[in-house]
Amino acid sequence: MSANSSQSDTSAQREHPPGKSSLDVAITGGPGVGKSSLVNALCNMADNEEDAATVDMIQGTKELKGYLCPSYPDVTLWDLPAIGTHEFEAEKYVKEMDFNKYDFFIIVSEISFTEHDAMLAREIWKRKKRFLYVRTKVDVSIADEKRNPHFMEDKTLKEIRNYYCENLAKAGESSPRVFLISNWDLSMYDFPLLQRTLQDEFIDLKRPSDSSRRAKWCDISTFIADLENMKAVLRQRNLPDVVAQIRQELDLLSNATLDIAITGHTGTGKSSLVNALRGMPDFGEGSAKTGLKQTTMSVTKYQHPKFPKVTLWDLPGIGTDEFKADEYLEKVDFSKYDFFIIASERFTESDTQLAREIQKMKKKFYYVHPKINLCMAAERRKPNFNEMETLEDLRQDCCDKLRKLGEASPKVFLISNWDLSMYDFPILQETLQNELNHLKRHALLLSMPTFSRDILEKKKSEMRKLIWRQALVSSYFGCVTRLALKLPWHIFFLVTTLKKLCMAFGLDEESLCSLANRVGKPLSELKSVIKKSPLANEISEEFVLDLLAKSKAPTVLEQIVAFIPVLGSLVSGTISFKTIYYMLQCFLQDVEEDAENVRAKASEH
Repeated sequence: MSANSSQSDTSAQREHPPGKSSLDVAITGGPGVGKSSLVNALCNMADNEEDAATVDMIQGTKELKGYLCPSYPDVTLWDLPAIGTHEFEAEKYVKEMDFNKYDFFIIVSEISFTEHDAMLAREIWKRKKRFLYVRTKVDVSIADEKRNPHFMEDKTLKEIRNYYCENLAKAGESSPRVFLISNWDLSMYDFPLLQRTLQDEFIDLKRPSDSSRRAKWCDISTFIADLENMKAVLRQRNLPDVVAQIRQELDLLSNATLDIAITGHTGTGKSSLVNALRGMPDFGEGSAKTGLKQTTMSVTKYQHPKFPKVTLWDLPGIGTDEFKADEYLEKVDFSKYDFFIIASERFTESDTQLAREIQKMKKKFYYVHPKINLCMAAERRKPNFNEMETLEDLRQDCCDKLRKLGEASPKVFLISNWDLSMYDFPILQETLQNELNHLKRHALLLSMPTFSRDILEKKKSEMRKLIWRQALVSSYFGCVTRLALKLPWHIFFLVTTLKKLCMAFGLDEESLCSLANRVGKPLSELKSVIKKSPLANEISEEFVLDLLAKSKAPTVLEQIVAFIPVLGSLVSGTISFKTIYYMLQCFLQDVEEDAENVRAKASEH
């Protein structure tokens, strides 16, 4: 339920720095635009519920009120009085509402873009804060437009969105984010996307700001943790033995293979799932073939485009004339796969046979409904539809059937091939990680498309674990080989390492092209937000040497390294261990930030 607070309750609130644990979100706009209804929708309440924001077409919101949002812990939505009324004149509005104390804004509008909307956008930008622009009651506009004999809904929606984007751009917003919603039917138009965008924004606001993030990773505690690990290893063995062991570990990680079988009944979306897991569109070059009828006629191998040791096997649908259930397992050679994903929209007799045979081989399988978005679209037509209850009923039904087969802890995931950030795919990815050994887990994580901030953070954490090892190996072999090779080994090693980092985060030409095709955006638009990192194909010996020359390790790192005497001897020409280590840390930080910018740009509507 929501909690209300009068304006006097908030007068003592102070401006909070970025990265704070609780967030204050202001919902503002002109009179009668539907701000209070939007607050209720985001709080998952009906307008007539006891604690809901008051919806009054005549009086409107007269005082500032805060509502705790159950969908977003530690977030308070503030229903601001309307701008441009007798009580709240535009000239005094921003000061009276004290815009400085809010972390984020939603500007709500209907019908037309007003001068007050432009003023709100400019005032928010002056404070270096972000906002979303929500155009309500779009269903009313669509109903009016339907009288036009040449009416096309998609074209009309695009025209409406472009109108607001153009006006926001004139007001100074370089990347306007506009959402068209209906207060009466939240399943329509952009409301689900608005919810996901807000969730991403709230997660981002709780993270430290760019400057404090950089300070955080290069804080003394980070260096100490890495170098203490190194010191402990060096105590047990001499330096050449340690380097040899680390090289072996890095080779094992690079060469770890992962074979994933996607199986199930024909027509369930297996091929689309293969493409989604490889970060590719359904109709791109090299994509698994999809269609309304059976398209996979034999076991088809699809290597990951950037990590060829990861292979997805698109298996033919079971239960067809070509692949009868009793012959299926032998024909597809089930024994060679690491784990199985059974893709199905309904639990069938064929699924039962597959599950039993996989159990006999004592291998793991995961039951995946890959078209849950279509299922939800159909269910929404029911008058008493509740998305969470519907999803739970579907999940529970599959779990019950799997338990009857003797599966004590059934793994059921409801996902959308079109948007991996929705529904259960993040949980599926985490489950796979937890149940694979560390070599295969590493291969899986690096190959995953960067569809969410959580995946980016996991990738960054995984790569950070390797940095001190990579720096130690590079600096050691830089010393022992620098006179023997035309291209020093450590420079070659660093070129390879930086390229792998870029590819792991999707910053290479092929990945960006696939992403552009998948989200329907120009490649140049995605590239425009990459500010700090080169693409993988742009990394050369000269680039690495220039990067090393610019990498001045901070004093604190110099002091910590001094406590591990053996590191002082690791000087590759004029390049020390601490320089290589610091350079890799900085590069990883830059790559992660650029990858996040690309992800955010790709997810814009």
